[in-house]
Amino acid sequence: MAATRTVLLGIAVLTAAFAAMPVDAQMPRDARDRDRGAEEAPAKFFPDATRVVEEGKVSRGLQRQLNDMIAALNEKGDPAKARELAEAVLANERANAYEKSVAAQVAGSAAGELDDIPASIAYMERAIAENGLDNEQHYGTMQNLAITYLSNEQSDKAIPLFARLIEETKTTNPDFHFALAGAYYESEQYPQAIEALKRTIALTPTPKPEWLRLLASAHTESEQPAEAAQALERLVALQPDDKRLILALASSYIDLEQADKAIATIEGARSRGLLTEARDYQNLYALYFNIDGKEKEVIAVINEGLSKGILSRDLPTLNALAQAAYFAEDMELAINTYKEGAALDPKGETALNYAKVLSSEARDAEARDAAKAALAKGVAKPGEAWMVIARSENELDNRPAVRAALQEAAKYPETREQANRMLSQLR
Repeated sequence: MAATRTVLLGIAVLTAAFAAMPVDAQMPRDARDRDRGAEEAPAKFFPDATRVVEEGKVSRGLQRQLNDMIAALNEKGDPAKARELAEAVLANERANAYEKSVAAQVAGSAAGELDDIPASIAYMERAIAENGLDNEQHYGTMQNLAITYLSNEQSDKAIPLFARLIEETKTTNPDFHFALAGAYYESEQYPQAIEALKRTIALTPTPKPEWLRLLASAHTESEQPAEAAQALERLVALQPDDKRLILALASSYIDLEQADKAIATIEGARSRGLLTEARDYQNLYALYFNIDGKEKEVIAVINEGLSKGILSRDLPTLNALAQAAYFAEDMELAINTYKEGAALDPKGETALNYAKVLSSEARDAEARDAAKAALAKGVAKPGEAWMVIARSENELDNRPAVRAALQEAAKYPETREQANRMLSQLR
């Protein structure tokens, strides 16, 4: 069931935990004040940040240039022009830290829209280094940069940046802690990811499913099946009809050698009609097969899968059904199923099993013919087929045929000793 245990989140889901801050929320103050009343002040993302910075002001000489830069990006949809205007501000020796920070911020967004990710990263790094933005803008840019690192497989850079943001802002927003956990996970630092996820979950009474999913994956990667099962139990309680999670939980129980719990978990899904693929039924009947005395359950699961058209009457399924029927002492079902499977098996192995079951039921002529059919197909152990023929001919009182079959069986290592012993006993 290894395939069912994958419960990871894609990086897109991790970074979508919170949206990047839009640049139009970070316009130069003079321009923003004209567009919104004082009563419409935006909500703060980082109210507990203690970083102190002088209030940014735009010089009269650069006001129009900054406004044109913002308009090119947000209103005119011209990121190339916005980037060009931003570069001019960044190159202006008279521009102050605030103006350069805003220009770098806009240039970063423009470069991103132009799919120039390395440049976008460099611009955002500069916006932070210029240190001219207020806390909302400064840490919003830091957030966007960390997301970009994470989206571009640079978790080694995303980790310290998320950690710095959390430390400096004292944020209790669990999404930031979850993003840090995701960065740790992507860098395969699973113990750190687990600790960050525990902090994330502790920040709210109702954890999000994606948090528990990543926690379960981190525990699985850390070879902690008990902890993974605990996380998955909470997750399944939140999403009881998610088959993928149910099978992952069952897989964790198997790792813990708790087959009874694994079976109960999958049976619960079966009772609700969630088993919709052949492998779902195969996983369940394989679990039953590993427990003594559960052959009737194997038969019931396979028959249900066949009746629903989810399992095909192919060779592996028929062999499993026939084997279960044999050990359940349902010889009629075993014989009929082995006969059906033998017709599908090009190598003769199923025909040999069919012959053995017929022989055990004293259907000797049929057993002999089935063994000969197995030989004709090139069965892997021809000596065993010849022994079935010998026993069948003996019961049919055909002594010359018994001797001939034993002589053939004596040619093969798997039956040489037994065949020679029986030959010595023939008169």
